[in-house]
Amino acid sequence: MHPAKIQLRGFSEGEILRALKKAEEFKAEIVKTENGIDLFFEDVENARLFVSKLQKEFRFEKKMSTENLGFKRGRMRFLFVYSLRKI
Repeated sequence: MHPAKIQLRGFSEGEILRALKKAEEFKAEIVKTENGIDLFFEDVENARLFVSKLQKEFRFEKKMSTENLGFKRGRMRFLFVYSLRKI
């Protein structure tokens, strides 16, 4: 189960390749969708660090939301979703 997802939307092919190279540092799982690229992270802090590294290189609009994943061992589980849309 992945606690964080980053959606890359509106990025060019070259920008996506540079972003994926940075994602390799964090061992993110890469999924291509019809709208762009989704990156799944095992750790929310790694996802936040990845977004901050991308902010130094690209200009984009960032939105954060959560999705309810249900319960695990009696605790509520959430998926943190960061949507990054190129400006």
